[in-house]
Amino acid sequence: MKRMKFDSNGKLIGVDGSLENYQKKEKVGSENRELRTSSSLLFLQKDSDKGDKMEDIFEKDYWSLHGKQALKPLKFTNGKTQEDVVREIVELIQKGTRIVFLHGTCGTGKSAIALNIARSLGSASVVVPVKALQKQYEEDYMHKLHLRNKSGRKMKIAMITGRDNHDSLYFPGKSCADPLLPENIKLTDKNQDKLMEYYSSNPLLQNKDFPDIQDLKRISIAPTNPYWSPILPADLDLRQMKANKMKYKGCDGKQYIFYHRKPGCSYYDQYLSYKEADVIIFNSAKYLAELSLGRKPMTDVEIIDEADDFLDSLFEQGEINLNRLENSLKHIVPDKPETREHLKRILELLGLEIKNKIVLGVDEEQVFHIRETKIADILGMLIGDSDLEAEILIDEMNYANSALEAAKNFGNTLDDVYVTFRKEEDNHFVRLVSINLTPKFSDLLNKTKSLVFMSGTLHSPRIIKELFRLEDYKIVEAETITMGQLDIVKTGKEFDCKYSNFSSNRKSRQDYLESLKACIIKAEKPTLIHVNAFRDLPNEEEIAKFDLYGVMNHEKLIQLQRDDKEGRAIIGFKQGLSERLFSTKCSRGVDFPGDTCKSIVFTKYPNPNVKDTFWKILQKTNPGIYWEFYRDKARREFIQRIFRALRSPEDHVFILSPDTRVLDAVREMQEQSIN
Repeated sequence: MKRMKFDSNGKLIGVDGSLENYQKKEKVGSENRELRTSSSLLFLQKDSDKGDKMEDIFEKDYWSLHGKQALKPLKFTNGKTQEDVVREIVELIQKGTRIVFLHGTCGTGKSAIALNIARSLGSASVVVPVKALQKQYEEDYMHKLHLRNKSGRKMKIAMITGRDNHDSLYFPGKSCADPLLPENIKLTDKNQDKLMEYYSSNPLLQNKDFPDIQDLKRISIAPTNPYWSPILPADLDLRQMKANKMKYKGCDGKQYIFYHRKPGCSYYDQYLSYKEADVIIFNSAKYLAELSLGRKPMTDVEIIDEADDFLDSLFEQGEINLNRLENSLKHIVPDKPETREHLKRILELLGLEIKNKIVLGVDEEQVFHIRETKIADILGMLIGDSDLEAEILIDEMNYANSALEAAKNFGNTLDDVYVTFRKEEDNHFVRLVSINLTPKFSDLLNKTKSLVFMSGTLHSPRIIKELFRLEDYKIVEAETITMGQLDIVKTGKEFDCKYSNFSSNRKSRQDYLESLKACIIKAEKPTLIHVNAFRDLPNEEEIAKFDLYGVMNHEKLIQLQRDDKEGRAIIGFKQGLSERLFSTKCSRGVDFPGDTCKSIVFTKYPNPNVKDTFWKILQKTNPGIYWEFYRDKARREFIQRIFRALRSPEDHVFILSPDTRVLDAVREMQEQSIN
């Protein structure tokens, strides 16, 4: 039997001490990317592996992992093994514990633990914060490794990914997010010719007389794509649609129907996993959307990777573009007169809110309670009519789905919701924030059987108790020792980069930028530069004025990251094609083990942005916990950024920063490691 090594995200990095690259080579700089097809949905394939059972794996209730051979569970410095941790968590859940926190730093192999928890309990939804980590699960546990359930069958693991990852069979070579597909095309006058073509080709329509654009419905267009397969509540049965109707129980306890029409399109076929898969892996945005709508399938356990980031995200639900919502709702055409009146009233309220902002202007710094605006009534009415909700759901690409999701998220917490507004060009945006998570956790618990939160950087006990208001939970420890070695490199130009040093003119912008340049020049390459905020980097004028050549300007980084949707810069850095990587996107879900990263430069210590809506509201409504959470979040983000290059005991990384707060935090980590 061979032994294996994992990084902190559970990514396999070696067997018997030898590093093996399990990632498929990706062509850097190529504008083309490989789109998924139905053949990539491994959970739909028959288990053809008839290989002999080299050991009696069926007696191992808590562990299964196979490459070419069965792999032993990793043993931690506290004496536990991965198998012990799985047993401890499963037994807690079986005895009635609903919430378990798993604390495991680098080397824990949390992904293998997660999948074995699923194997023991029956089925699981696994949630990861970013697509990169979702991709790691796929590469490691759907291609290189596998688990077997207690009957000997390979566990079926499925990924739920967005439309833009899948090849459209209706428009071969284009993604399922293509804006001209029947299920995506905007119902506007400029698309009339294409809409008429789709309408006349719809196999569900008897009457081919094309209606006015304002009366056109998505259901009149979308079925022209024979692969289009919606998911709807079972009480909204579309009897006229010829499809294989897969009924399943949603997390809200209600029955849903997946109308699977013509098979073959991987985007729609992936939803067969809601019934067929043992484990479904979601990114957190998709998971929260499916959870709020209630149509995520009920599973025996929910396992949240990078759990502290997930919990932080519960406070904010993003923004709603009011102008876009207004335009989107105008394309919803309900059948029932009372629903049409209901929608008309929502549009009136939206118009009043937008008009108010046009007349009075938008102060982005001002915080409102949601009931001081029309937003509370708008959200309440969006979920106040089941027929309107059904019309929105069936038009998956309609922007109104974003508002519907927000309405469901905040529906029971409106008394604790605050909003801010901003304007961008001719669009008015509203941002919603609630700091009372009790109703959200109640909703989460009502839609789940058990929850396992995994992280190498758990919140402090006080934050868990006072801010998240959780008391009935257990903590299980896996690997608790930080792997690898950290060393500080100084330039002599470091100083405390706190705001007051700049506002009092004790230090200048030039002092900071010259110190940053010194760090970048002195850092041993390859170097990862963690950019805390774009403004930490100079603009073109400052580069010329202060001779900062070699430091990327922030306008260029913004554009590069906006254009690089496939993460080509990160791939190139890992493959040694670039010596420096400037990024605001490498805090989590990306690993640079071994010699792929020799130095990390922090532009500044990663304190949260106090001008953000959430922090303003928290300071206003709960000042007693404000600074505790502020420091706690900064600490967790700092450690996570260090972890990007500390993936195993052999890793060694140099830390540089113009900010002495970073170096002080590294010294504290070094002292804790010695102790």
